[in-house]
Amino acid sequence: MSFQVAVAQPEVQPEAVFAIGNFVVSNAMMMSVVVTFIFLFLSVGFIRKSKLVPSIFQTMFELLVDGILGLLESIMGNRKGAEKMLPLIGSLFLFVGLSNVIALFPGVTSFTYDGVQMFRTPTNDFNTTFSIALAMIILTQIASMKEFGIFGHLGKYFKFKDVVVGFKKGAGEGVLAIVDFLIGLLDIVSEIAKVISLSLRLFGNMYAGEVLAAILLGTFAMFIPAPWLAMNLLVGLLQALVFGSLTAAYYALAIEKSEEQIN
Repeated sequence: MSFQVAVAQPEVQPEAVFAIGNFVVSNAMMMSVVVTFIFLFLSVGFIRKSKLVPSIFQTMFELLVDGILGLLESIMGNRKGAEKMLPLIGSLFLFVGLSNVIALFPGVTSFTYDGVQMFRTPTNDFNTTFSIALAMIILTQIASMKEFGIFGHLGKYFKFKDVVVGFKKGAGEGVLAIVDFLIGLLDIVSEIAKVISLSLRLFGNMYAGEVLAAILLGTFAMFIPAPWLAMNLLVGLLQALVFGSLTAAYYALAIEKSEEQIN
């Protein structure tokens, strides 16, 4: 029994800590607020203490920024687009990354209020991951509207004009235009699927990690903690990188112009 510890299996739904009227505040929401304040505190501190001759912390942060910028440049295909996306994707990576790993610090999840755990990994709550994914996809739609105009954006999905032009050219072209029109309608489903896939991928990985940790700690508590925490740290940062990279890729696709539009 010395190799085992009693670990409660995490619930899929977050627990309600308290309520303000009809607004329920969950433990995942509480941790999200903490992560946000930590992020803001570090950002303000970095801006105020940045120097021409960088400290070790500043050097590490600048290397991180340069790495994210290089990744975005490879996704966007140009430096200007990468620099434009850096504030959003960089903030997204830091927020999701910190949210993924903050519960790994000892004692963070030990606080209770009225018998309820106060803090829970934010990305271990589907409500959080779904909200972030939905916000990112809506942003790509707004970016597309800004680039092509409202009617130009809607024209990607509802290609009535192409059908009319196709039949004017001939029956064969008209049939192909109808097929293209149906594909445009399927693209609407694709946009919805992006929200589901982004949110489920992040939530599934983080929740599965906590469940597996509970199982392993209940069996091999003497040997598992250090290697497992190290692997969870790596997975948390990797998932943040994947989430940010996919968001950048969706943004690049949303504003990408066809050959006809370029010409």
